[in-house]
Amino acid sequence: MKQAIELRATVDIPGSPLPRKFMTDMCYRFRGIGGAIAKMMPGIGNELKQADIHVQKELFCAALFVTSTTFFLGGALLAALFVAAVNAKRIAYIDTTASLAISVGFGFLFAAMTGMRILMYPRIVLKRKVRDLERNIVFALRTMLIQIRSGVTLFDAINSVANGNNGQVSVEFRKAVKRIDTGTYQNDALEEIAENNPSLHFRRAIWQLVNGLKAGSDVSQVMESLVETLSNEKLNQIKRYGNSLKMLSLMYMMLGAIFPGLGLTLLIILSIFPQVKITDTVFWGMFMLIMVGQFMFIGIIKNSRPSLMGE
Repeated sequence: MKQAIELRATVDIPGSPLPRKFMTDMCYRFRGIGGAIAKMMPGIGNELKQADIHVQKELFCAALFVTSTTFFLGGALLAALFVAAVNAKRIAYIDTTASLAISVGFGFLFAAMTGMRILMYPRIVLKRKVRDLERNIVFALRTMLIQIRSGVTLFDAINSVANGNNGQVSVEFRKAVKRIDTGTYQNDALEEIAENNPSLHFRRAIWQLVNGLKAGSDVSQVMESLVETLSNEKLNQIKRYGNSLKMLSLMYMMLGAIFPGLGLTLLIILSIFPQVKITDTVFWGMFMLIMVGQFMFIGIIKNSRPSLMGE
């Protein structure tokens, strides 16, 4: 009688306070709850696949449940200890009902913050992957075009980019080369990496290349058309980015110079009146608001940067 042995994949969630082995055991134990959570988020499996996070969606959602529950219990315990300390030192009296509400409220707050961070993790990985792909795709396709024009076959050109220093594009092309080496047709391997890729520009480029190959077109002409299309799209993105910077620079002048200057002048005028008390705290609060606004503005500029523009 053969005994079935289940090979367990290690579940590693960034920021989890639990040991990796214990987390893996708990995820498999609560796999049913993870499956129920996964049904409420139909897109989570595709996000994990595109982000190259090799964890089943049921196990990932089970890790979400286990980690959130752990932080809920930890937050509730800390809140309960804080309330007990307040009552013990007679700083204030908090009855049992209020103490329970505070503990549960803090527990839910900790669990919600942790759950949102875990749910956002695949999307953050996807965003980084897309930016890296679209930053290097024009250079990779131009390299392939030069090699094909010099007489190199398409497979050798793909293999050259796969072994080159083209970031995530090289990683994706290595997947195609590996599939081709194992016996998959070249067109099928390219279609497979396009279907599982989150970058719209990368998918369009690969599908256009595959359609050209199926139609029997000259590979060099197809590659030249791809490079020209992406180069034009890159120029259009740069123009739109330049136009958006005009409005952003105006906002920066208003938030970083005009409003603080006017606010400081108004405070100086108000300090003349004895009824109005302006302490150092007001100026420090104003300084902190300006600093937070500066960091937020830098983040807005960074996020609005064109995806096809290299660093």
